[in-house]
Amino acid sequence: MLMVAVIFVLAITLYQEVKTERVLEALKDLTSPRALVMRDGVAQRIAGREVVRGDMLVLKEGDRVAADALLREAVHLRVDESLLSGEAVPVTKCANADRVDRVANVAPGGDNLPFVYSGTLVVQGHGLAEVVAIGVHSEVGKIGKALHTLTRETSPLQNQTRQLVRTLAIISVSLSLLVVVLYALTRGSWLQGVLAGITLAMAILPEEYPVVLIVFLALGAWRMSRLNVLTRRMPVLETLGEASVLCVDKT
Repeated sequence: MLMVAVIFVLAITLYQEVKTERVLEALKDLTSPRALVMRDGVAQRIAGREVVRGDMLVLKEGDRVAADALLREAVHLRVDESLLSGEAVPVTKCANADRVDRVANVAPGGDNLPFVYSGTLVVQGHGLAEVVAIGVHSEVGKIGKALHTLTRETSPLQNQTRQLVRTLAIISVSLSLLVVVLYALTRGSWLQGVLAGITLAMAILPEEYPVVLIVFLALGAWRMSRLNVLTRRMPVLETLGEASVLCVDKT
């Protein structure tokens, strides 16, 4: 019965992870848009991951910027930088090389700045920009890099289950050893005493607790998937279930 439960849990878990990873891969494609660059005097459409520092990006209305870049030319250029700033209103961009030193450390979201950022969307105008940062060195890349520093924590229910299993394991092992000794002393058979101790341990040890916990989390993840909510790690469902108030900002 335990084996059947484990196979059931593995099947649901693998299904959930494969489904979630496919969606995440699709999202990664959105963060690596195709870019129109000038190389050898010719405009070429290439994958965003192939953009390198020094490339000249040709920006047009509807394009998603492929890398952080410094504007060299701009005509009525407006960019939606809500991905980085949370501000839904597009900001105006201008090509002013004289201001670069003064605004080099300014955060995204301001008007009349000569920088465009990876992942943002051109909503008006056109321009030409020189790539200055790509990958993890871009503003959106720094966010991704910071997310990798987060440590995965166990949920309260997992901690409680682990503590319960540990306590019962200590009790059961102690009782089993006592049964072995008493059986051997009273009946004179160490072998039978060991078998009796193992039998008692198997009866007391709560090996099904973790399995039952995972089964319920897996069922929860499956029910959430039917509501078009993907769960990458099942213990997150417990945190969601404990929440009574969710506070968010416009970002």
